[in-house]
Amino acid sequence: MTGLPSTSGTTASVVIIRGSKMYVAHVGDSGVVLGVQDDPKDEYIRAVEVTQDHKPELPKERQRIEGLGGSVINKSGVNRVVWKRPRLSHNGPVRRSTVIDQIPFLAVARALGDLWSYDFYSGEFVVSPEPDTSVHTLDPQKHKYIILGSDGLWNMIPPQEAIS
Repeated sequence: MTGLPSTSGTTASVVIIRGSKMYVAHVGDSGVVLGVQDDPKDEYIRAVEVTQDHKPELPKERQRIEGLGGSVINKSGVNRVVWKRPRLSHNGPVRRSTVIDQIPFLAVARALGDLWSYDFYSGEFVVSPEPDTSVHTLDPQKHKYIILGSDGLWNMIPPQEAIS
């Protein structure tokens, strides 16, 4: 036990379908893809990405992170939200003289449970738990599939291939 806040967050995608409405909420790089058949005479079903990954390099996310006193660093070609924490050997309250390590840590700008990202000055989480939400009207004649997947799927299989 280090006494440090939890570093075990998660991404999430949630879909609720009620009648012809599809309600979507997501954080991180889990995503939702809809399979759409535009022409019932044509067997082709195209992939429509319903969500956009919350990556720290996106202007909106980077601006939010930096506005809260956080930062984003590119490490080995991947942009990461920086964990600013007192050096592990530090004991006692954090003061201006406390050495703060800056660790390029998380490759998503939003997630659930990343308590390490709480900024005491702003009173906010630098890695936001607030989801993007959207509502879509479904047509069973057009909308054939809904795939919810984590980055474990989407990093290996492109949306169109998954739908096909």
